[in-house]
Amino acid sequence: MTVLSNIEALVLGLALIAVGVLWMLANLGHLDLLNTLHRWWPSILVLWGVLELAGALARRQLRGGTR
Repeated sequence: MTVLSNIEALVLGLALIAVGVLWMLANLGHLDLLNTLHRWWPSILVLWGVLELAGALARRQLRGGTR
């Protein structure tokens, strides 16, 4: 396993934990999940894009190429 795949696995694991915590808080009545998602979904897309860009740059740097 490369360093990059370890980082991707870590990010995926943390994202699943975050979704689980949000879902649990919504079920306990401490959070209005639909309202929260309605308000913050653009930020989630931006974060996803940043992570994809960082992954692509890291893969390029591991290959040692400039293209």
